Amino acid sequence: MHYATVLFTTCLLSLGFATAAVAQPYVAGEVYHDAARAIEYHAGDAPVVLSVPHGGALAPDSLPDRDCEGCSYLRDSYTQELAREFILAYRARTGCSPHVVINLLHRRKLDMNRDLAEATDSLAAKELLWRAYHAFVDSAKAAILRGYGRGLCLDLHGHGHEKQRIELGYLLSASSLRKSDSVLNTSTYHAYSAIRALAGNNHFGLTHAELLRGPYSFGTLLATAGYPAVPSMQDPFPLEGDEYYDGGYNTAAHGSRMQGSIDAIQMELYSAIRFNAAQRRAFADSLAGIVLRFIDMHYHPGFLATPCVVLGGERIAAARPCYARPWPNPADAWLWLPASSTPRRLRLYTLLGTLLRDLDGTAAPLYIGDLAPGMYLLLVETRDAPPQRHTFLKR
Repeated sequence: MHYATVLFTTCLLSLGFATAAVAQPYVAGEVYHDAARAIEYHAGDAPVVLSVPHGGALAPDSLPDRDCEGCSYLRDSYTQELAREFILAYRARTGCSPHVVINLLHRRKLDMNRDLAEATDSLAAKELLWRAYHAFVDSAKAAILRGYGRGLCLDLHGHGHEKQRIELGYLLSASSLRKSDSVLNTSTYHAYSAIRALAGNNHFGLTHAELLRGPYSFGTLLATAGYPAVPSMQDPFPLEGDEYYDGGYNTAAHGSRMQGSIDAIQMELYSAIRFNAAQRRAFADSLAGIVLRFIDMHYHPGFLATPCVVLGGERIAAARPCYARPWPNPADAWLWLPASSTPRRLRLYTLLGTLLRDLDGTAAPLYIGDLAPGMYLLLVETRDAPPQRHTFLKR
């Protein structure tokens, strides 16, 4: 077929899809594609959307390679595979489905994390595919707004930098992150952040800097689970000379910097948690748990008891609780509590029965960094269930 014919056909097919993508009703748990089957959308019923712009491998001859000065053409290996593991892990924990949008095209054909002109070389066929990808993301965001009113978009990437850590991009440069908390909390930096909405409205009233690298930040949750991350409480900012990605087009376009109540974080994953299948699966499971906790803490208190919705706003219970036991176990500094209900009282004992702490209930993590290594007993009293006894190991 002549290239002009291919181009014309692709335009027609893609145009019909792209104009209807946001309005089309999607069923949670089902998989959808654009007309060219270049974009894959896993519809969800949770307040999180995972965007995977650079994980594709398809390279059809009908689309010319990109040709732009200084552009990157490398794909982010195993990010789409990790995203599919994340779907399975999230469902296993909750019975609910996250929204996930995957670009199946190779990055040398089309870059879904660039603005329209740079991404497409101004070719009409590529433009319509680019629009289809972002229409799926917009559709996911629209479903989140209908069901929850606010949520989180994670843009998933892979990096090959020397430091093996997860780089979290909030649209703040490395030099900005090296500034003091008081500076990061000023209106200038708050307004530019991809989590602007969350910094202005979160359950515990945390500041912008605390959400970036405090004890309840996304990076700290990752690091506490064994996945080094920057920024975090453990690694608050990139050092001078460190390679660091601070967020790209998707983080700006789909986060709350400009407007709206859906925040965005770019996640740049190091190779060890992408290339090995077992580690990839383990990380996907940990990430699912961290996302659930992050949403429960900052966006929707009590979310862990009812982690998905039916469109229209009616909340439904999960197939099983997200955590039946304290997590992680063993633990170093922070211990997440069981999610079956909101605790009224927490009592921490040694295995010999010595009472160490007697606390009012809280849905936040319990700090145990000051405990000596060893086994401990946690008694959780709730309003609507018998007391729960849990043992955990402090490393």
